[in-house]
Amino acid sequence: MQNSKLDTGKKYIKDLYSSDCFYNIPEYQRPYVWGEEQINVLLDDLFNAYENGEENNERKEYFIGCMIWNSRKINESKMSYTCHDILDGQQRFITLYLLQGVMRDLSTNKKLQKKVQERLRQEQDEFDAIPARSRIEFSIREDREFLEKFLLEPAGTLLEEELEIIIDESESISEANMASAIFTIQEWFHEHRKSDNFQEFLNNFFRYISTKVLTLYLATPDNLDDAYNLFTVLNSRGLQLQIGDILKAQNLREISDAKVRKRYAEKWLEYENAIESPYRNFDDFLWAIVNITMKYRSDENQSLKGAFDFMYKKELLYKGKKTFDYIETYLKHYRTIMEGNIRSQDNRFLFKNLVTVLNSVFGSQYIPPLMHYLECFGNYKVVDFLIKIDNLFSAHWLSGRRQLQTRIFIILRKMDEILKQKGDKKSLVDTFLQDDVLKYDYDDKNANTMLDIEDFFTLLSDEPWGSFAGTKINKTRYLLLKLDILMGGENTRLHFERTSSSVEHLMPRKIKNSKWKVKQEDHSEWVHSLGNIVLIDRKKNSAFSNKSYPEKKEIYKSVIEARANTNYVFIKYPQWNIEAIKQNQKRIEKVLRQYYEGNSIETFLEIKKSINS
Repeated sequence: MQNSKLDTGKKYIKDLYSSDCFYNIPEYQRPYVWGEEQINVLLDDLFNAYENGEENNERKEYFIGCMIWNSRKINESKMSYTCHDILDGQQRFITLYLLQGVMRDLSTNKKLQKKVQERLRQEQDEFDAIPARSRIEFSIREDREFLEKFLLEPAGTLLEEELEIIIDESESISEANMASAIFTIQEWFHEHRKSDNFQEFLNNFFRYISTKVLTLYLATPDNLDDAYNLFTVLNSRGLQLQIGDILKAQNLREISDAKVRKRYAEKWLEYENAIESPYRNFDDFLWAIVNITMKYRSDENQSLKGAFDFMYKKELLYKGKKTFDYIETYLKHYRTIMEGNIRSQDNRFLFKNLVTVLNSVFGSQYIPPLMHYLECFGNYKVVDFLIKIDNLFSAHWLSGRRQLQTRIFIILRKMDEILKQKGDKKSLVDTFLQDDVLKYDYDDKNANTMLDIEDFFTLLSDEPWGSFAGTKINKTRYLLLKLDILMGGENTRLHFERTSSSVEHLMPRKIKNSKWKVKQEDHSEWVHSLGNIVLIDRKKNSAFSNKSYPEKKEIYKSVIEARANTNYVFIKYPQWNIEAIKQNQKRIEKVLRQYYEGNSIETFLEIKKSINS
């Protein structure tokens, strides 16, 4: 820890919600998301612990986990108090908060009701100048009104019709889930309410929760970095914070205006919600920002947080609004790519189709250079650029080479270099698109980035593409999808769903005791070749099995299929044998060679023209 004293200890529930304790759900925290299953597990565990010691009146203590918070001094109206920003334990803390509110409203015991009110809220005392204040606040979210109405007001949890409206209509995830949680807790008590001694049970259960249920806490005094480091070391449950959550908090602290700070916090949530596959989460997208900004890999960016700290230190980026705006700039480019609305004059859906293939089976490495291209040059010839990086990156990947990230950094630096040159943007784009860094055989003096494209073409012929399984089958899918693009019509939208499309062998993997008459050596040589495989719908795949080719063709004919390459094969070849496989293999190699060698939209259009002629 950074010259700060870590406060640790244990708190029973009565202490956790005592008169001097106030908590805040900071702006970087996740929403309240506990559902019926998590809530019932907690309540059942509490009840079982309560019930186990009932006979001898020696109920054992029950540990509900560890909480981590960052403690801050708040100065307000000439008074100060300590507020704990909850980093870990938010879901349990809010659930216990809701539980006590429900128990208050189910109880007829005035003392219990008063005790719960004291725990949920500090009452105003005009004589001691103490303001009314909830024990728990939300920094950004509009959830305070929910707490005011349904928790802090007696009988608030019994407003069932209004709670149902919250569940159905609220735009706040936390509000809707807290409303649902109240119903879940009420339902849990339903069975107990049938007994004559329910009120006695309620008193005893409340006493047990208050005095026997405890949490361990670890707190750092107003040091968010230390609190986060502690969190990452200790937490192995629940919805963990991402590095992005901490970056958001650090940058929000740089914005002094409360309204502006709130607006940017809401923007950040929009940023997070905009990220989709192939990125796993928002942190992955932030790594793209790091790569675009730093354009190299070193000790400074071994971790995401370390990379941002370094960029701030070197003034590559500035904290506060400038960081938010910088991220938003690239997020707009990301959305442009994902929406795929960029259309070339000659082909409406080529950009969208290529993005679909890359997102589905390749990954996200193509996105940073494409976003940076849009930032540097706009939409001008962006389809041409996508063709070049798609071909370059896929050839690297399919060939099993590991220098792709190095080439990406070189391309990013080249864009910046060319952008500084004199000339209009169109001429600069033409210069960039003709630069050696986009060629297969570019060899950087500091790294082996050169790719022999002939080695790739040899792989197309020799590799057993149909034998791949696991993640490696994505390579096979990629080639078949690329063939769909090349063989499809100019206005064809490519679709691919991993769960509904599979690689089908036209000559089956096993021919023993089947209708297929082929020599074993020929079968072994050609069964997994590109010439013998197609993409097909899974439902049809199950019907195909080891049927004869005419039977497969008949099954396929009875349905509409958007696979251009598969369509071509079934239309072109009335019979399927080794000679047909060889011819199809030759066609595939020729088309892919022409496309990769030409490496341009002009070549793409030439292929389309030759297919349609």
